[in-house]
Amino acid sequence: MRGILLAAIGIVLGLAASLADSLSLAGSLWQCTRASDRSQFVITFYPGGGVGGGEFENGEVSPYIFDASRTKPGEWPGRWKQTGQRFTWDFPDQSIRIEGSLSGPGPTTVRLTGTETSSEERSAITCTALSKLPKIGEGLVIPKNNHFIDLDQDDGELKVPAGISLQESEGQ
Repeated sequence: MRGILLAAIGIVLGLAASLADSLSLAGSLWQCTRASDRSQFVITFYPGGGVGGGEFENGEVSPYIFDASRTKPGEWPGRWKQTGQRFTWDFPDQSIRIEGSLSGPGPTTVRLTGTETSSEERSAITCTALSKLPKIGEGLVIPKNNHFIDLDQDDGELKVPAGISLQESEGQ
């Protein structure tokens, strides 16, 4: 009896791992929470390898703005990679890198967990899938020292031409 129970558990765990292994992040949108300060942000994995995101506060997302002068139309300055359950999401204009993995028993309950590393801090993160993009607010200016600031402040430098990092994904 114990052997049958262990075999059944092994099969279930194997199926869960294969579901997570077969889940592609392409075209997906996630809301993440930092363990360090409980702040929230949104990230997306565009088909073709591009990334986007923004800080989430008061029910809206302030998209990360990037320098579009170094990209061709349809390209993004960041990239993502996925190998099985492991992924890397990299947004160089904002000095943000996320490394993590997929976990969960099935496609509807999958979570992303990992570590966000930015120019000033490192934090564990947990992300849940979003079915649609939250309300878009104003973008965040990239100041000279790569810290986020509001558009109303004077000490930042907006890189022109700039594109926003959150657009409706064709893969959703």
